Amino acid sequence: MSFVVFAWIASFLFGLVGIIGKLTSKYGIKNPWLFTYLWTFFSLILTVPVALYYRVGIPTLWPNLILVSVFSALFNVFYIWGISLLDITVIVPLLNLRTGFVAVLGALFLSEILSPWQYFLIGIIFLAGFFVSMDEKLSWKSFFKKPIMIGVLCTLSYTLMGIFIKKAIAENGYWEVTLWMSVLSQVFLTTTIPLFFWEIGKLKLKQVASVFAMSLALALGVMMENRAYQENVVITNIVTALPFSMIMAFLFSIFAPKLLEKHTFKVYAIRFTAAAVMIISALNLSL
Repeated sequence: MSFVVFAWIASFLFGLVGIIGKLTSKYGIKNPWLFTYLWTFFSLILTVPVALYYRVGIPTLWPNLILVSVFSALFNVFYIWGISLLDITVIVPLLNLRTGFVAVLGALFLSEILSPWQYFLIGIIFLAGFFVSMDEKLSWKSFFKKPIMIGVLCTLSYTLMGIFIKKAIAENGYWEVTLWMSVLSQVFLTTTIPLFFWEIGKLKLKQVASVFAMSLALALGVMMENRAYQENVVITNIVTALPFSMIMAFLFSIFAPKLLEKHTFKVYAIRFTAAAVMIISALNLSL
């Protein structure tokens, strides 16, 4: 089977993660702390058998791995919190700020030299980020609100996780980092149990199943993505960057407007255009 097929399957599954997450936060589990804990737990459960199959070992160097785990836990918290407060068509394109953050952090702390063209692309990415938050009021003020800041923190924590995970894998190995990152993230999130423990006994099978489905879609998506990366990195990056969850949310707004979100066509046109600009700029910046 061609790597392109695996890339498209991965992109679709990543889109499902956002949709399932939004539906779960809106109709299933409204407490983001409980949602985050369960999502991280099921992701760990799904990781264990695969890691054992590949004969995972004990890490030898822990500092970078611990940092990865901290930022992974923060990303999970901010992501679930973000999809609880923001539209899918807002939170998803905000994640494209990651490439801009990586470039800026590299220039500030790693003394990486960027060309004027790269600085221009970074500026375009952040400028487009203002437009993805637009609503019917078409006001710049919509960007400077708490939910958007949570989305930005989500992206920043994801960026920092990516920076340290590269170092941790070089020191310990892929599966050692993948498994122990999940274990440590779960341990860190255990400190949040007082924020939701009284709700655990009230959980219904349907609520738990939806979170498990979200974790499963993510796990399968990562596997498909890694399989595609084995043959081609550039095309896989392009395909998996496509905002499938935004497209799904837009279709829901037409055929089931009360289910997820509903805005005017003008708002969606602005958000999709901004997302496209961010994706294209990010891909050019990473080349």
